[in-house]
Amino acid sequence: MTHQMTSDDEVRVHHAAWVRPGGGGAHGVVDLHRTLLETACELTAEFSELPAGSVMRCFGRSVKLARAQGVSGTALPEAARRIARSSLRGRLAGSRHAGAALAATA
Repeated sequence: MTHQMTSDDEVRVHHAAWVRPGGGGAHGVVDLHRTLLETACELTAEFSELPAGSVMRCFGRSVKLARAQGVSGTALPEAARRIARSSLRGRLAGSRHAGAALAATA
């Protein structure tokens, strides 16, 4: 019998790899990493009209942009979420507008 991992399984395995052995809990960087992953997953669900890979890449660029703006620590996920939402909403508005333009020419 083969076992295929779901995305939840993959997140748990990935997270478990970063937890310190001996039950000492996760380091602050690991917590930040986990929060960034959760935020990215939430954005893919929120913008389900767009391909998940596009949403994830947009969020990755948003994290880099937020860091370049001097945001760090626990404020980083929310700052990156705001930047990504703005960009993704623009993409949705552009794609809807482009679809309406194509329909008008048909």
